[in-house]
Amino acid sequence: MSMRAQDLGINAAIGAATATVWSLARGRGFKRAVLQGLIGGATIGVGRQVAASPFSGSGFAGRELSAVGISALTSAGSDHTTLSFPVGPVELQLTDGKEFDWRVNATYAVAAVVNSVSRTTHIDPTLSLYSGTFVFRDNRETLHTSNGEARGSEFFGGIKIAKSAFTNSNGTPNVLYHENVHVLQDDYLAFAVANPIERSILNQTSIGRRITRHIDVGLLSLGFNGLANSIVPYNSRPWEREAYALTPRRNY
Repeated sequence: MSMRAQDLGINAAIGAATATVWSLARGRGFKRAVLQGLIGGATIGVGRQVAASPFSGSGFAGRELSAVGISALTSAGSDHTTLSFPVGPVELQLTDGKEFDWRVNATYAVAAVVNSVSRTTHIDPTLSLYSGTFVFRDNRETLHTSNGEARGSEFFGGIKIAKSAFTNSNGTPNVLYHENVHVLQDDYLAFAVANPIERSILNQTSIGRRITRHIDVGLLSLGFNGLANSIVPYNSRPWEREAYALTPRRNY
């Protein structure tokens, strides 16, 4: 079995499990949810493979395709289907093909503002359009991360690219496609797992319900991410292995 087929299978299985949990939480059965989750998970996997592909706009196209798959998971067991389309920290929603709404991830939005006013980074509008999220150029040759020196990094839903990554890149550094995959992985964690849990907690109070009407605080997703990265060594992280597997033989 090819690596890409394996990746689709793994994402389909994760999708089936996620959709089943959503359906059972709503007091519904699991048979239809499993099928819905398999399809949604496979769609997420296709989206990640598109995002990792070396063409202009692959990140944006892959992110929206993945978001459709995530929407299938989170709609399992519901009488309504809500499609979500993320652009940067904003999430546009369409319910049952007729009702529009929007949400903003506050943590992602604050991070984008901080990077926008930082002396060492500036936004790259073209690459941001290609990736469907904010992409910042860093003036440093390499980025100092918890995993050592790097040419690219994805955090808070955005992407940061070091100066050295643009050498012989023809404008689009190869590391961007790797980081695109991480953006989509974080979308799954935030939209299908962390943000709904966070909303359910905040909705216990009237103030919390006002906040969550259009805002996801985003701290729980950040906490899950930090905990996972602190426990699992870099070379053993499934999310890193997937990103590297989908972007093979690229010098970044």
